[in-house]
Amino acid sequence: MDYLKLLCEDSSLAANFDALFDFFLLDEPTKRDEVEGRCTFSVDGVAFARDGAGGEYHQLEDGSIGYMSSEGECGRIAESVDDLIHLLVYSICWHDYCDASQYTDISTLEAYANKRHDQIASYTEMDVWETVVQVLGMPLEANVAAELQKFYDAAHRAPLYICYFHEDDGTVTESHNLFF
Repeated sequence: MDYLKLLCEDSSLAANFDALFDFFLLDEPTKRDEVEGRCTFSVDGVAFARDGAGGEYHQLEDGSIGYMSSEGECGRIAESVDDLIHLLVYSICWHDYCDASQYTDISTLEAYANKRHDQIASYTEMDVWETVVQVLGMPLEANVAAELQKFYDAAHRAPLYICYFHEDDGTVTESHNLFF
């Protein structure tokens, strides 16, 4: 399904999607924020969405999705737009699932996913979430751990998606990975 097209064509859906997942679709793909020419990236791409804190979602040349936070973290988060939308919808807040130590085995990941999801759902407007999911034509039930494993795998596959910040003194600082 063309989720981005649905979001572009339905302003109410887009507003609810942004309110739930902090994901604002740009009118058209644009040049990535290169911090006045001081940033370069390991993979070519364009910005197509932003979050409220100044982070950007990037469509990379291979079709995968990268993310650069306003705090200097950068990485690939999905292999496709569909994978990104599933990650956003089913994790509700993917930023809360970046503890790499929780991805050691499936039972640890499932426990982590269930605990975090229950916490996030406790303060999320789940009736609005259900409406958004239904309008997108997605099932209300999903295996959150499976979505998170795809996220982890995308973030760790080569080539890594990295931002390089060029300092005034000529040194180059590599961005932090999304996983800690």
